[in-house]
Amino acid sequence: MELKAPGFGAQAHKFKGRDLAQWKKFASLPNILYTDACEWTLYRSGMQMPEKKPLVIRLDGVIERGVAALSDALIGQLFELLTDFLMWQPVVPTGPKALAALLAPLCRLLREDVALAVADDKSALKRLSAEMRAYLFPLSSDEDFADTYAQTLTYALLLARLNGETHLTAASAAARLDSGHGLLAETLRILTQPRARAEIETPVALLERVIGAIDPVQLGKRGDPWLYFYEDFLAAYDPKRRKEYGVYYTPQDVVGCQTALVAELLDKEFNKPMAFADEGVVFLDASAGTGAYPLAAIEHALRKVEAELGAGAVAEYATRCAQNMYAFELQVGPYAVAHLRLTKLLTDAGATLPEDGLHVLLTDTLDSPYVDPPVPPLMAERLTQEQRRAKKVKAHAPVFVSMGNPPYFREQGDDPSGNTRGKWVRYGDATDLSRKDQTPEQPILRDFVDLAPPVHVKNLYNLYVYFWRWTLWKMFEQPGAARQGIVSFITAASYLRGPGFAGMRQHMRQAFDELWIIDLEGDNLGARKTENVFAIQTAVCIAVGVRYAEKKRHALAKVRYSCIEGSREEKLAKLKQVRQFSDLPWQDCFKLPQEPFLPERVGNYFAWPLVTDVWPWQYSGTQWKRTWPVGETPQVLQARWRALTRAAASERSALLKETPTCTVKRTALTFDRATELPSIATAKQDSEAVTPVRYGWRTLDRHWCLPDGRLCDRPRAGLWATQSGSQVFMTSLLSGVLGAGPAASASAYVPDLHHFRGSFGGRDVIPLWRDAQASRPNLPVCLLAELQSQIGIKVSAEDFLAYTYAVLSAPDYVSTFSEELTVPGPRQPITVDAALFRRAVKLGRKLVWLHTYGERFVPAGQQPGRLPAGAAKSIKGIPAAPDAYPESFGWTPDANDAAQGVLQVGAGQIAPVSRAVYEFSVSGYEVVKSWLAFRMKQRSGRKSSPLDDIRPTVWTADLSQELRQLLWVVEATVALQPELNALLAAILAGQTVGADQLTAPTASERCAPGAEDDVAQASLI
Repeated sequence: MELKAPGFGAQAHKFKGRDLAQWKKFASLPNILYTDACEWTLYRSGMQMPEKKPLVIRLDGVIERGVAALSDALIGQLFELLTDFLMWQPVVPTGPKALAALLAPLCRLLREDVALAVADDKSALKRLSAEMRAYLFPLSSDEDFADTYAQTLTYALLLARLNGETHLTAASAAARLDSGHGLLAETLRILTQPRARAEIETPVALLERVIGAIDPVQLGKRGDPWLYFYEDFLAAYDPKRRKEYGVYYTPQDVVGCQTALVAELLDKEFNKPMAFADEGVVFLDASAGTGAYPLAAIEHALRKVEAELGAGAVAEYATRCAQNMYAFELQVGPYAVAHLRLTKLLTDAGATLPEDGLHVLLTDTLDSPYVDPPVPPLMAERLTQEQRRAKKVKAHAPVFVSMGNPPYFREQGDDPSGNTRGKWVRYGDATDLSRKDQTPEQPILRDFVDLAPPVHVKNLYNLYVYFWRWTLWKMFEQPGAARQGIVSFITAASYLRGPGFAGMRQHMRQAFDELWIIDLEGDNLGARKTENVFAIQTAVCIAVGVRYAEKKRHALAKVRYSCIEGSREEKLAKLKQVRQFSDLPWQDCFKLPQEPFLPERVGNYFAWPLVTDVWPWQYSGTQWKRTWPVGETPQVLQARWRALTRAAASERSALLKETPTCTVKRTALTFDRATELPSIATAKQDSEAVTPVRYGWRTLDRHWCLPDGRLCDRPRAGLWATQSGSQVFMTSLLSGVLGAGPAASASAYVPDLHHFRGSFGGRDVIPLWRDAQASRPNLPVCLLAELQSQIGIKVSAEDFLAYTYAVLSAPDYVSTFSEELTVPGPRQPITVDAALFRRAVKLGRKLVWLHTYGERFVPAGQQPGRLPAGAAKSIKGIPAAPDAYPESFGWTPDANDAAQGVLQVGAGQIAPVSRAVYEFSVSGYEVVKSWLAFRMKQRSGRKSSPLDDIRPTVWTADLSQELRQLLWVVEATVALQPELNALLAAILAGQTVGADQLTAPTASERCAPGAEDDVAQASLI
């Protein structure tokens, strides 16, 4: 009952403000009475009662006159309403789908009450959350805690009811669950401690009553499949979270595809016709979530048993499934759901559950299999028992099938203490263990790490990689392991082609006999955007790997690849149709140990040298870890510096945006290493900023930066040391997948980490020179002589850069080699035709001149830093008044020529600007649009500090001229593209130089200037 102040009213549709917000919460309740003493209304699940003729009882005058104001008729109506309210009984659902719809709003109400309680630092639930978070609710926010609390309690009560508890309360449910679900029982007791429960009594009592009315027998009848129960529950409980498919559950079409393919291998290759229900098929999902994979595997097996052996055989095979099925889960909410779903499935099939309880265990898979983790005193006995069961499985149980959807999370930094999610896999055990069992001498992840290029090792520090490594160890390497079996995961797809995963690919090829890859694409961040089957931005793939026996059939696995394209719905529809391997077309992949898990291509492309072999030193661009030291004008940067130094000492940390590398206490040098600078903490209010310099922010976008080591995490000193009036920095995606448009960009200034396309930057900067004197080209020492021998003309370093730039800048380069470029690392066709080579050099020099705004490769007769005007002219100036600073921009096509149009910037206009110029892009980065977006009143991109809010206040003539110059450069580039494409076609039609005809670069030539001696010394050792 909800009481309101007299005269307030009791009709929900009239509520406003806080009362309306309260009503939206209470609308979930199946039975609530509203009254202000004068009005009485009854609501059920948001609907006013009686349903056919909603009734509002008004007792006019009752406040002033009391019972004298009531007529017999009113008293009768009120009596009926109160009787209806008090005699309410829960509507008993008849199937899982109806049950999900019934429980979801009540669980949501509990979540909201828990969230309110934990927001109060003095509440009992707040203290309870702090005590339990490290063990049962890891890595959770208050919002996550409330959500997990609500789901755990709801599903624990439901499991107890389905297990036969009749007089349902939290206490009786815990007692019922003690047998077979001991840890869940203890968790339920702790979550409903009297003081904590008192703060959320209403929704807890309501859940007890509603779930207590459920008829387990009715729900046990065949009907809606329990396989979809959690999905139905989420749809009603939290539609937004349900859309986060992959975070909360894996789409059934994905699970079904993996299950069918693994079952086919079990049947045809291992003579296990009943698949997951056969003798010896020990199944493990090491990141089980709510149990989707073991549920699907058991359902698949029992359907086959019933179809082939008869319904009478189902119970014995279900019992075997219960014995052989294991699942690990880290978080108690999904763990509770998995217990419910699997218990329901198995008991409905007539299974006898294992004596030690269901094999769904609350544990961190990546914890050591040999060392006991710490246990909270609150539940020491139960959690210790659970951890011992999990440790026994990890250390001793041979696993034959492992399936799942491991989590994806890339860790940052390195913590030798092991305090990361990678735990034992990444760091091993810290101390020698007092046991005789063999333990690894080093962390098992080292098998992946040691074979990876050092600069790319960071990409291996990802949860899905840890799960892959743990599973390979568990199934094929651990003492007592089966050394045969099947693994099927759906994970991020970065390991298919990324250079950092070379060791991982080698280890997988050595572990399996055969490996099938189903590429589902789904990269929404990179240069080639495609739809994902999950609500994530990262491309994913399914892998199915099999090892037939301890002695492998093949030294290296035969890897096959298939790609499913289209919309999310189309991909899922295709996966739904996959019941056997022959349902998909397969291509053979590269065969060498570390090569990508991608189809082996035919043709000349892979015979050409890698760009990174002819330009052997690549470096990452400058990485600030904050945005405010880079800006559109020197004046903006100086204003930001003044704001920083004039701030109180206590405010400077936040303004700087500290990182472990950059703090206000750090002293540093200027980027040219000429001046030592005091710490930001001690900088005086009137101290001058380091003089701003030009900076290569993005493709064709020159910004300014403060070349101050105190403000930058990774300046890349090697690049700044080579900066000169002769230096050219070429950028590309050298370890990623290139998208449409030119495959390279050029800058006269030191480039940003993400210079090429605004994201996914790595070691993507190729300097022309290794020194500021332009005396040491960034080329293998023999290359120019070998080119002269092959082509028959003398070639300079500048000529070869121009040639490379012309070839990579042809839009047809990416479109022609689109499939080949899915293997990261562009390759360079080098013509042996002297005339073609000279033609490419000429075009490349012109492009570099344009793209460096006239500062490099300046033609004879031209002044450095000046470019000829193009067609675009200002037809209406951009106002310089502060209140007219541009807030938006756009492009309008010409009424007579849709290919031409007018560019609007605030109140200004520039024309003609072609559609091709306005939409010009490199690997998805729209050059003109992004240039403008960075300079609007509210700039695009992230902010790192309040200093980012210091922006230009007026649009200056210099900004207008820079915009016109950008348009002229893009105009000229677009005009050259047909000639560039024709050049590329002529080169490809003729004879080219193979990689095997050139001397490979040395280790010293690949390293940064100044590090050559270290490399030479290491080679001697």
